[in-house]
Amino acid sequence: MSRNPKKLFWKMCDADSMSDSLAKRLRRGVCYLLMLFLFPLLGHSQAADIGLWAGAGVEKKINKKFSVNVNVQSRFTDNVSVLKAYLGEVGLSYKLNKHWEVSGYYRYIARRKKNEDKTGYEYRSYHRFYADLAYDRKLWKLKFDYRLRYQNQFQDDESASQNSSSYVRNKFELSYPNKSRFTPYVSTDVFYEIGNGFDQMRNKAGIEILLNKHNKLDFSGFTDYRLTGSQENRFLIGVGYKVKF
Repeated sequence: MSRNPKKLFWKMCDADSMSDSLAKRLRRGVCYLLMLFLFPLLGHSQAADIGLWAGAGVEKKINKKFSVNVNVQSRFTDNVSVLKAYLGEVGLSYKLNKHWEVSGYYRYIARRKKNEDKTGYEYRSYHRFYADLAYDRKLWKLKFDYRLRYQNQFQDDESASQNSSSYVRNKFELSYPNKSRFTPYVSTDVFYEIGNGFDQMRNKAGIEILLNKHNKLDFSGFTDYRLTGSQENRFLIGVGYKVKF
């Protein structure tokens, strides 16, 4: 007798139908990966371009309130064949209480741009300063995170740095913490350019994999939706590694 493949899939992924063995937890993680990456990739199979954002970060806890963060990232475009930008940042975070945290960061960015005579490309320097106010709370079996960010960016020219853009960003995220090493999540980040209004939304689905007490991986798929102007037919893949100590 034939079986319903959809029911079999959900039964395989159902945590309540499994023991706590490592093999079955890994199988459940594979199910999450299939749901969060295979399905979106199929939905964007007609994308004209696929990009990759790959990065790593270190978080050092100074005491119960303060921590220092250092992150680096490379961003590729043109079907992961061209290095579009690379960046490095350092920041300080302060835990206000159980639910609230404030942070301040400096980010250096090198972006690939046309040179002055339009005959080739060069990497131009940008300097970004941003401050975050973050809030998190458990909602039933889910975890809700909100982040308010103000960012100001300057572009280097031959004589001085020029202000290129200022944004206020609101990010909303829902994740599903559970007993396994795999935490799936979805998020949306809304961009408001000061002086011009809302211009972009970044929608993301991903999964965080806890390797051990101090190390974790993050895989995601996301798109940038333009609220003004023409759309970019691009699908982005995110890969991240973080160590905390």
